[in-house]
Formats: sequence, structure tokens, C-alpha cells
Amino acid sequence: MKRVLLGIAVLVALGSCEKIPKTSQEQYRKGIEAASQEDWGKAAFLLEKALSGELSPKEQEIAKIALADAYFNDGDYENAALNYEEFLELYPASPRAKDALFRLGVCYLNLVKGPEWDVTFAEKAYSIFNRFIKRYPNDPRVKKAKEYRKIARKILAEHQIYIAGTYDMLRKFTASIKRYERVKRKYSDVESPDRLNYLIGRAYYYTPLQAKDEIERLKRSLERGRERLKSDDPDERRVAKNRIELIEKDIERWKKVAKENRQKGREILSQVAKEYPNSPYGVRALEILNGAKHLEVEPVINPIKRSIWWKIKETI
Repeated sequence: MKRVLLGIAVLVALGSCEKIPKTSQEQYRKGIEAASQEDWGKAAFLLEKALSGELSPKEQEIAKIALADAYFNDGDYENAALNYEEFLELYPASPRAKDALFRLGVCYLNLVKGPEWDVTFAEKAYSIFNRFIKRYPNDPRVKKAKEYRKIARKILAEHQIYIAGTYDMLRKFTASIKRYERVKRKYSDVESPDRLNYLIGRAYYYTPLQAKDEIERLKRSLERGRERLKSDDPDERRVAKNRIELIEKDIERWKKVAKENRQKGREILSQVAKEYPNSPYGVRALEILNGAKHLEVEPVINPIKRSIWWKIKETI
């Protein structure tokens, strides 16, 4: 739809001042000329038309990267990414391949909404910048590529923290522990240790709340099982007896998990309070140990600054 609207707008603009070139070569020439004048909408329109016609192999290569750059410079990162992808597939040995690869990563990063949303574009950005750094280690943009790769990693880490926070809100602390510990294993380079250890310790400490809910649920199942023991059907009584044994084991298991996790949580929170006494997480850890409740959802950090001026733009 955006491409169609762009085409209509350019058609109106061209129609009011000049005729649309008819041949592919003329469209190509005029498109390159428009790009040199930074008339990105006109350049994109003409280069799209030129590429749909007959061009020499060299003209096709130049037109394709110029089209991608036109979309990029116009802030249309979806169409820019599509054309950079196609360019890299068609011309992997081109001298402009490294420019296309770098800008493709920038496109993906600009398409990220934030950690609370789908992070497919963050994953793609991370992969692209990783590839750029490995393939072109001496390129002057490697420093920026590393910075942008770190932003992508931060988004991926915060996405896991967001999911873990959802589990915390539902009092499913054993599930949130797994998420937080995964972040600690994979993303410790982009997450502050006081925050991460506090969240892990808090989840362990509050596991007894989950255990209480689970035990109450199991006890209700236990009562239903005991009712089935009164059945006249011997098979039903046998099934009920086996079920009761399993439920009783689950209840004991949750009691054990609650006790062990509370102790582990206490140890972790004590360490956080000791090592980071001036951190808000250290302060909260101490408050929990002293009897206060901190079950509020941890706010997610979005490393992509969404303001009226925000867009990652790069000149090549």
C-alpha cells in the first residue's frame, strides 16, 4: 500500500511538471539523476519502473542498490530491507555488498517496535551485524556495527525479561526463574548484574506463593479422588488410588520446592543487598528480606529511543 501511494504521489508530481520517461534506459537515467538530487520518492518510482524493463546487467546492479538506498533515505525501511536483501542475493560479490549488508542491519533495527513486541527484526539485525563484523573486520563501520549489535542483544534480553515478568505477575515463579537464568547465561553483557540477580532472587524467594496455589489446586483434586474411592467399580477405585498417590507426591514435591527456593532466594537477595547497597535493587532486596513485599512487574528497558527525531540513519 505504501509503495502504491508513493507511486501515485510521484505520478501526480511528474504529471504536473514533466512527462514520465518511456524507455527503461531513460527511466534509469532519470532515476539516478533524481537520487543524486536527493529526490528519493521520484528516484524510487523511476528506478522501480526501470528495473521492470530491459536494462544491461551493470545497469540492473546499479539501479537495484540505488533503489534500496532511495527507500532507505526516504525512511521506508520495509521496502529498503526488501531491496537490500534482493541485492545481496543477486550480487553477493558486488563492491556495494558490504554497504547493502550494513544498511540492511540498520533497516531491521529501525523496524523493531520494542522488547514487548515480536523480536524477529531484532534477531535479524543481530545476525546481520554479526555477519558484517566477521566478513568486513577492517571496515570503518565495524565500531558502529558492534554498537548496533549490542542494541539488538539488549532488545532480545529485555524480551525475555518481559516474558519472565508476565510469569511473575501470574505467580508462576518457577517459569520466570528459567527465563531470568537464561538471560543471565546468554545476555550478561547487556544486563546489569544487580537488576538481574535481584529478579532471580525475588522469583526464588516468592516461589512459596506459587507452591501454595499449586498445593490448594492439588488438594481439590485429592478430594475428588477420595470421592471416587467410594465407587462400586473396582477399576475406578484402583485408578483413583493411583491418582491419589501421584497427587500426594506432587504436594510433597511442591512443599520441598517452596522450602528450597525460599532459602536460595534469601541467599541471592542477601548477596545483592550486600554487593549493591546503593542500587535500587539492593535496597529492594533488603526490604524483601526484612518483610516487605515487592511483587511489582519490572519495567522493561527499551534501548530504541522512540522520539520525534529518532531514526538510525547512516551515510555511506
